[in-house]
Amino acid sequence: MDKTVALYWIKKDVRLNDNTALMTALRQHSTVVPVFVLEDSYLQSPETSIVHINATFEALNDLKKQFQEHNIEPLLLQGEVVPVLQKLFSLYPFGYIYSHEEIGNDRTYQRDKEVIKWCRENGTILREFQHTGVVRRLKDRDEWTNRWRDFYNRQLEPVPTAKQFVKMQTLSDWESLDERFEPNIDGFISEAEAEELKSLELQRVSETQALTDLHDFMYRRGIAYRGGISSPNTALIAGSRLSVHLAFGTISGRYVYRKVNERITELKESEANDSGKWVSSLVSFKSRMHWRDHFMQRLESESVMEFKPLNRAYEQLSYVNNPKQIAAFFAGKTGYPMIDAVMRCLYQTRFINFRMRSMITSFACHTLQVDWRIVNIPLAKLFLDYEPGIHLSQLQMQAGVVGINTLRTYNPTKQLIDQDPNCVFVKKWIPELQKYTPAEIIDHVNFPLADYERPIVEWKTASAEMRKKITDIRKSYLTKATSQAVFQKHGSRKKNTMGKRKAKPKADKSGTLSLFD
Repeated sequence: MDKTVALYWIKKDVRLNDNTALMTALRQHSTVVPVFVLEDSYLQSPETSIVHINATFEALNDLKKQFQEHNIEPLLLQGEVVPVLQKLFSLYPFGYIYSHEEIGNDRTYQRDKEVIKWCRENGTILREFQHTGVVRRLKDRDEWTNRWRDFYNRQLEPVPTAKQFVKMQTLSDWESLDERFEPNIDGFISEAEAEELKSLELQRVSETQALTDLHDFMYRRGIAYRGGISSPNTALIAGSRLSVHLAFGTISGRYVYRKVNERITELKESEANDSGKWVSSLVSFKSRMHWRDHFMQRLESESVMEFKPLNRAYEQLSYVNNPKQIAAFFAGKTGYPMIDAVMRCLYQTRFINFRMRSMITSFACHTLQVDWRIVNIPLAKLFLDYEPGIHLSQLQMQAGVVGINTLRTYNPTKQLIDQDPNCVFVKKWIPELQKYTPAEIIDHVNFPLADYERPIVEWKTASAEMRKKITDIRKSYLTKATSQAVFQKHGSRKKNTMGKRKAKPKADKSGTLSLFD
């Protein structure tokens, strides 16, 4: 076995900036082979959509271009990870694998366990590195904030030097592998899917684009972040738009955090009239970085939350699960303008801001009384920035099955009045409503509009019914005891910037904070 040769296994870290796994491998080995495995199980996974595959290829092509500028060809292979590793090992036994920890769904969790098992059986050393503020094998949630702060304050990893790039190469033994693939989306989707992809308004995903988006946010758009991310009319501009880059690893959270801190310092020293507003917005954004990892930590600490509620007491919660209503919800034909506009926007852009995500989840789970597990996969397919730890945590929280959060039931008409009073967003995405005045659209329940659906369910009655079901469970002695345990394992301890924890498990109101914006 050649211990001078190491694989750098590219996962959700498709970048050169602040890449601990890659840089550690380069410091410790004379030959490092960058390897990406396009897993068949990923392509076939129910939550994977054509926009996810396309984004993966965009990111890979950008990274590949950066490698090729140094005459390096990364090894891009298709298959399942363990068989691919076995094939590589049989041709040239390597001694090490370097990768980042991935906080994924059950598919990637089971895959990583198989890789660990294979490494042990073959005497290969697997070295995994922390990728976010999420802590593996965390024993005490009280420790988390300090450990998060320690990770984010570590020195950023530099981009490889010219001498280090020389170390990256593909061994001649592996040059003719049949598993090689080219990241060309046309070879992986049908003609109909290709036409659909062309019609969508998608954010570009790559390290180059991530750095551009971050700079644009910090120096042009970010001033409106505080107060601008609630309405879908302003959120696409005022928001950072970094969630997709963090999800695909084309930028690291630590890099973002460091650059935002540097920008805040710069603004505090500035005499510009708007510097105070800038600082307020960027400080508000920075807090979302903490909350993002807070929610991802839940999935790391509770790997089964894809299938079970964090609070097991809510397993007894009953749902309606009406197929026709579910179909109408996903088609954007519920008869509630704000719900329908958001769903239609989501299909076209694969992005919507956090408040609107909360609203549609509340509508599905509370108003239509649909099991959160039923809406999990269809929504995951729609979100370009799908991140399992964020998605599942927010899904359960908005569905009311965590038990330690304030129970929110979003009224779609109130959200329309608050966030789109002139119906600009609604009219953009529901053209059949363009001939009506905002007052007529807002009062659509009492005065039906021609060419637009009647509400498929009465919001107040249905939501109150579901709220009572949840409240009845929450009041029980067993649920209260279970909620205490859930708080100890998953509740927020962050009360202020000093990291002091809450003295007792009060309602966790962190549901208003996340990094989709």
